[in-house]
Amino acid sequence: MNPQAVDWNGDGLQDIIVGDRNGFVTFFRRTGSGVDDLTSEGHVSAYGTAIDVGNNAAPVVVDWNNDGLLDLLIGNESSSQDIRLYLNSGTPSSPYFTAWAYVQTFSSMSSQRYRCCPRVFDLNGDGKKDLLAGTCRYIYYNENIGTDDNPIFDGYEALQDINGDPLKTAWFGTSFWVDDWDENGSLDLVTGIDVGEVILYRANSVGVAEETTPQVQTGFTVTPAINPVRHNFNINVQVTRHRNAELRVYDSAGRLVATRNVTDLPEGTNLVTIDAGSLAIGVYTVVATNGSDISICRMVLAD
Repeated sequence: MNPQAVDWNGDGLQDIIVGDRNGFVTFFRRTGSGVDDLTSEGHVSAYGTAIDVGNNAAPVVVDWNNDGLLDLLIGNESSSQDIRLYLNSGTPSSPYFTAWAYVQTFSSMSSQRYRCCPRVFDLNGDGKKDLLAGTCRYIYYNENIGTDDNPIFDGYEALQDINGDPLKTAWFGTSFWVDDWDENGSLDLVTGIDVGEVILYRANSVGVAEETTPQVQTGFTVTPAINPVRHNFNINVQVTRHRNAELRVYDSAGRLVATRNVTDLPEGTNLVTIDAGSLAIGVYTVVATNGSDISICRMVLAD
């Protein structure tokens, strides 16, 4: 469950990390550029023993504490367990895991933890990673009230449609993905349900809650100048007055892979280039900030 394409061993190729029904997490290493160039490297271990969460392992690969190493969040089937966090104490080319801790206590949500499938996204555009959990019938949103490198969660809410009804999801664990499907600057939701359908939910302009900050603000926006790209990210930064901006590039695991600070941008649209020559092919997220203003775009790096 929860298969994820990610450069697990730092060799520039997109590998696959996937959980299985028996509670284990398997690393499939990519050996070449073809879709069939994958080889199983066995179960991912902690303290030299295969990680086993019981049943229905649902792993998420993410740099949880922003130390440049890929960590693991793992959901499971049990209604008595929460999401496990395994912090990586190895190297980018050789992940190593030891002890684990529960990343989130759902308290009264015990009956809703069954077959939990977690995901990590900055859902409200505040620059911090939030936690989403797909369970039986619902997807729960846990807002990060801590920092991006030390997430803290307090409270939760089920994602709802524009009518205030819970989103239609699966009875036996909800797998989903968050992305800007229509490239309008707001994060949309793609979810599978247990009758074989895939459903797209497009976000409205206010995001998860009316008080959240929109991801694209008037007068300060970033958009791809060219997409897909090769070698470099070419980004249009539009401003209404002279100002500075910081651009951060994250890979699909939420790992910061490049930054660019630009100063005294003139009014109008400015072309900013970020070197991507050392990055693996894949989808990247560019987060631009200036004070409290935030704008986000997606870039595809092609071969």
